[in-house]
Amino acid sequence: MAGGFTLQWHLTSACTQRCTHCYDAQPRAPLRLAEALPILDALRAFCARRAIPGQVCWTGGDPLLHPDFLDLHAAAAARGLDVAILGNPAPREQVEAVVAIRRPRAWQVSLEGLPATHDAVRGAGSHARTVAFLHTLKALGVRAHVMLTLTAANLDEALPLAESLGDLVHRVAFSRLARAGRGAVLQGASPEVYAAFARRWVAAAARNRRLALKDGLLNLALAEAGLPLAGGCTGAGCGAASTFLALLPDGEAHACRKLHSPVGHLRHDALEDVWSSPAAARWREGSLGCRGCRHARRCGGCPAVTAGEGLDPLVARDPYCLSGPRRWPWS
Repeated sequence: MAGGFTLQWHLTSACTQRCTHCYDAQPRAPLRLAEALPILDALRAFCARRAIPGQVCWTGGDPLLHPDFLDLHAAAAARGLDVAILGNPAPREQVEAVVAIRRPRAWQVSLEGLPATHDAVRGAGSHARTVAFLHTLKALGVRAHVMLTLTAANLDEALPLAESLGDLVHRVAFSRLARAGRGAVLQGASPEVYAAFARRWVAAAARNRRLALKDGLLNLALAEAGLPLAGGCTGAGCGAASTFLALLPDGEAHACRKLHSPVGHLRHDALEDVWSSPAAARWREGSLGCRGCRHARRCGGCPAVTAGEGLDPLVARDPYCLSGPRRWPWS
């Protein structure tokens, strides 16, 4: 955990968008300020004991819709915690209010492809509003990150999208579709199509340093090209219940938000106890299907993708992984 620990706090289920791939299908009552402050204290203490940096990643839904958002943001800043935001485009005055308290390490928004494809996922006019918001972030000196949920429908637009954004963004990343919630009816690309795409992404990343190597399976493409391996999803492979915990609006803690993976409840349980629980420890061990793979610590596959395909993520290997006995189709 040398690189630090992140609490990805889904402050609220409230959202102004209804994305076709959204996995957040169950509304939950959010914690209010008095209930949330002890969790921030616990996070600070947890990281201090390990002499590592701590970060809160505010997300949702849309975190800015939480009625106590600015107070929570100020409380995290007062405790010396780094902050990042994963949300929707916001009015400039809201961004200015956030920055006046503590400039986020990054503000991430989603673009799901070129305009027509994105708007089909997130609503008419959403692409233009998001690009305008990226201009706002740049004007206010906030690092902008863009995330794309990779599906069969937008795979061929991921690289053109990244090129179109230029220096508006500091980082463009993708995560493969986890077929849960509303996204259960969508289709990801086949493993073979994804493998070819991964090879193109790695080649493009050598030219464009803004392209993130977030998906652990990209390490298979990097290894094939004789390039150094990347850190995977959280900098050290899959960070589920390791360098990372997801906190739902009502205080339930999960190893990963994109799949059912409860490890405790921070309204009732100490963060230290949740992280040290047998349930969390099992997630840190990773999938049995990855045992013996030399890339396991940098990759580990994506348990959310695995679960979305009806497999046990603690037993089965990521179905998009074509290493091992199956032929890696790039040679």
